[in-house]
Amino acid sequence: MKKILYFLVLASFGFAEIEYNHPELNWHTFETEHFQIHFHDETEMTAREAATVAEIIFPKITEFYEFEPKGKTHLILIDPDDYSNGAAYYYDNKIMIWASPLDFELRGSHRWLQNVITHEFAHIVSLQKAMKAGTKVPGAYLQFMNYEEEKRPDVLYGYPNTLVSYPIPGTIVPPWLAEGVAQYMYENADWDHWDTHRDMILRDRAIHGKLLSFTEMNTFGKKGIGNESTYNSGFALSTFIANEYGTEKLKEIMDELSSPLQFSVGDAMENVLGDHGDDIYDSFKTSLETKYNMLVSPIEINPVEGKQILKEGTTNIYPKWHPTKIGFAYLSNKENDFFSQTDLFYYDMERKEDKKLMGAVHSAPTWHSNGQMIYYSKKPKFPNKQGSKFYDIYSYDLETEDEERLTVDARAFNPVFIERDSSIAYLSTYDGGQDIFLLNLKTGSSEKITNFKDRPILSFLVYSEESHSLFFDMTTHHYRNIGKLDLSSNGITLEFDHPFYDERNMAVSGNGMKVFSQDKSGIYNLYLINPVDTTAGYVTNLSGGAFMPDISKEGKVIYSLYKDGAYTIALLDSINPIVEDFVGYSSNYFENNLGLVDPVTDLNQTESKSYTDQFPNMFIMPKIMLDYGTIKPGFYFYSSEVINRLSIFGGAS
Repeated sequence: MKKILYFLVLASFGFAEIEYNHPELNWHTFETEHFQIHFHDETEMTAREAATVAEIIFPKITEFYEFEPKGKTHLILIDPDDYSNGAAYYYDNKIMIWASPLDFELRGSHRWLQNVITHEFAHIVSLQKAMKAGTKVPGAYLQFMNYEEEKRPDVLYGYPNTLVSYPIPGTIVPPWLAEGVAQYMYENADWDHWDTHRDMILRDRAIHGKLLSFTEMNTFGKKGIGNESTYNSGFALSTFIANEYGTEKLKEIMDELSSPLQFSVGDAMENVLGDHGDDIYDSFKTSLETKYNMLVSPIEINPVEGKQILKEGTTNIYPKWHPTKIGFAYLSNKENDFFSQTDLFYYDMERKEDKKLMGAVHSAPTWHSNGQMIYYSKKPKFPNKQGSKFYDIYSYDLETEDEERLTVDARAFNPVFIERDSSIAYLSTYDGGQDIFLLNLKTGSSEKITNFKDRPILSFLVYSEESHSLFFDMTTHHYRNIGKLDLSSNGITLEFDHPFYDERNMAVSGNGMKVFSQDKSGIYNLYLINPVDTTAGYVTNLSGGAFMPDISKEGKVIYSLYKDGAYTIALLDSINPIVEDFVGYSSNYFENNLGLVDPVTDLNQTESKSYTDQFPNMFIMPKIMLDYGTIKPGFYFYSSEVINRLSIFGGAS
């Protein structure tokens, strides 16, 4: 049969329905010893800090794995949307970092760039080490095509009725291992570490008999906290392997997985560690259940959590008391599948009625003092003319059910109503840093009222009418501190700033009583400071965690309780300090965090130049197709411009 050569080229310019390549951005580039740094005007400070971080962690990761990428790794800093993530394209040898810092209720707080760049570069190195055919051949395909039987003599082929394409990947690393070693980073790394949030999620699964199985750890696509549990379980199992068998074994497992015929992580673990992956997992699971059940047994003697009011869904967060009625607003994913798909609800405690007010709401809402209007943050339904979606402040009238957009492209979240000034304070992000702004409700104009130099992560903004001050969470390195901005003097102070444990989520009553979340004991519990009678101490004692308190005029505390794999809403009718010795793991548990490396804040000053288009190596994916009884060898090829301005795909057979 005559051989037929076919050739197909498709070019994509990134103008898909939900993805834009943002031609309005003005791109620049500069090089360091091991990286090419690409950024646009709005991410220059982020890029210069990122370059410093990247060169600091490069030798630590490459020495740990005894492997270096063949060329300079591309490090791309972008910020076209209110979105936070990092991505390692290990075949392209490039890392893409969204400048906005991650603030996630299932993660502890760590300085963004030193964490995410180390994580993503660990992906680059570990996964390149595990490749079976190098960076130019991502995989291959075995294909089969069959046809209907001919119905007429003038028809050469029947209509195709079978098409089978079986991919043979060039890298076989399960999600738990890929993410586990990326969080482990390298021996004694602490840019990311086993913080109280990670411990809470794994502990909660262990004591409720819900640890992921070895098979479940191998996949994403789970609902609720399932995907985050793959991260946590992988981090814990990778650390278990390093502690029990030696840190070098993580590198050796990756090396074993690079063998062309090794497609089982369990077998690879047996070849390297002497024990099959299933057996290692069983030992790991037993150790976790034994440890956590022992640690929480004293807590279960005297648990203090109050009454759970709302349990539906896995995300019930940011409860805020109604200013005049017995009820509260909160965010919940109860009608959705995934953790961050939250809507705004109002719960009437007298009628025990729940009402959805608005969909797709982000961060804590705030009430107008009249109780008729509520303010919140969300993204608009449609992007702006550049294709970007930013958070903005909206108002909703509970009587008329009318919604009004109050800001446009302000990147505004966590609004707080201030009656005295008829204004709304909110947080906003630019170039990876966050500051506090004031929106004048009479004029509609916004004013920036802070100017933090080291671009900290800010969150959980609240207003104290008693002191006419704003309290907020702030992360400059690890964990959160609680800051205070006096609106009368514009002075900023740190109210709580212990370097080795987390203090967050301040609530202040009308008489100055403060309740906030603290993990000094190894578990997040609510802590009370009452200036009226000078009492102080923990007011919850949990095996899960307590967050986001709010105090009613009657002194009742509503908060978000993490328990049995979900955030629920719980109520403390009264608050009485508990003896510290019986709270959490131990009163000095935080000492495990001593000796942390200083944060990276220095900016690389290398001169930049205008960015020019560049492509990485062309990827080749061989294929063999059995087509109408004929074996047809061929290949696919693919390449994408470094900042995704253009991609090319084709095939030949």
